[in-house]
Amino acid sequence: MKTTGKSAEGSPHKVRLARAIVSVLRPLIQLLIRHEFTHSELSELIRQTYVEIAYDQFALPEQGISISRAAVLTGLSRKEVVRLRDALDENKSLLKQKPNRAQRVVHGWLSDPEFLDSKGKPKRLPIKSQRKGKEHGSFVALVKRYSGDITYGAVLDELNLVGVTSENDDYTVSLINSAYVPRKDELEQVRVVATSVSDLFETAVHNMEASDDDKRFQRQVVYTDIDAEYEQEFRQFAAKKAEPFIQELNARLIQYRKKSKGTKKSDQRRMGVGIYYFEGLPVKSKRDPKPD
Repeated sequence: MKTTGKSAEGSPHKVRLARAIVSVLRPLIQLLIRHEFTHSELSELIRQTYVEIAYDQFALPEQGISISRAAVLTGLSRKEVVRLRDALDENKSLLKQKPNRAQRVVHGWLSDPEFLDSKGKPKRLPIKSQRKGKEHGSFVALVKRYSGDITYGAVLDELNLVGVTSENDDYTVSLINSAYVPRKDELEQVRVVATSVSDLFETAVHNMEASDDDKRFQRQVVYTDIDAEYEQEFRQFAAKKAEPFIQELNARLIQYRKKSKGTKKSDQRRMGVGIYYFEGLPVKSKRDPKPD
């Protein structure tokens, strides 16, 4: 039996959820259209994600989840569930996001003792420096260890371009910004943004259902009546205050990672904190869905 549009809109909970979804989708749809990503392609990914979440998050204890139950939860047909489940099994590795090679180089520079000074800060590295016939303590050694078969020149060009490194002269390079935010490839930027957004959503959803002592830190400060002339001043102030905090958190996580070496993969966790700045008009869009 079909549900009418009116009954769905009659639920205040679904109306509020619909407004939130549209707000999230607007910048995403803008990006998709720019890259000629069609509605049907997005719909396929959404259906696939529905099936993935149903199997990962809504299986019954000691019973798993049947095709019929997945169909009920997602609103898809049994045939579609089977097709999408098989597609997930074949392409699951494509859905997992991993740091790219340039990011791994920066992480190595921040944590590997070979590339740190006596105070645990990233050294200014010689481009090349051999010890006993092998590169040691150099940028070439760093790239070889953390970037695989990509040439050091390609990695250095990327890091210079995005403002992470600076070549002091023809022989040495310094890490001047530990936050790798790629600019050369817009799709790589999308991957970084997607990770940040999914982490924020995971925290928000967790907090909706978690007990008070299990809630994760989630705060936001926003005012809608500030004169536009203060935008640049506040943007710079926020960045100045946030950077040392992020550096402190990074140093603590590096300590934890060192202490975690040798532990079983099943006992390891991914953890971190994200900070972002935003600004815009306080005007509510006229396109927000409204109940009848």
